[in-house]
Amino acid sequence: MSVGTMTDNQPKAAITVSRMCSLLAMSRSQFYWHVKKGTFHQPLRLSNGRPYFNASQVEDNVKAKELGIGVNGDYVLFYQRTSEANPSMPTPIAKPKPKPDHTELLDGLSSLGLTGLTTKAVAAAVDQCYPQGTDGHDENDILRKVFRHLKRAGSV
Repeated sequence: MSVGTMTDNQPKAAITVSRMCSLLAMSRSQFYWHVKKGTFHQPLRLSNGRPYFNASQVEDNVKAKELGIGVNGDYVLFYQRTSEANPSMPTPIAKPKPKPDHTELLDGLSSLGLTGLTTKAVAAAVDQCYPQGTDGHDENDILRKVFRHLKRAGSV
């Protein structure tokens, strides 16, 4: 069987430090801190100096993380960064972004002589002029740019 078709439950003969960190769900810096403390095995080195872990080391390191007992026999507590690491934690639900209120902009455009505009038309013009949103832009600049856009488009 070629390496490309191996499944995750079949251990490879050797894996990289990046893959080891991925298996343990931790950053490289956090991983190396634990290596220094003896929680995990030091990586072996290929003839070109590249670090790797053999299947036995991988198994020991994963077991150390799961049990909370390092390969050196010391107890260790791990911080769980994501809710994926703890299935009992509820996954936060993304709140929908509130729709921007263009009432003031609509009033400003009306005072400049643009009549018969709908909030939908103004919202579409704002989206065209500011695809990344209007946060951080001056209200007068927004009014000027949207006014020019609507005049050029012949919407009024």
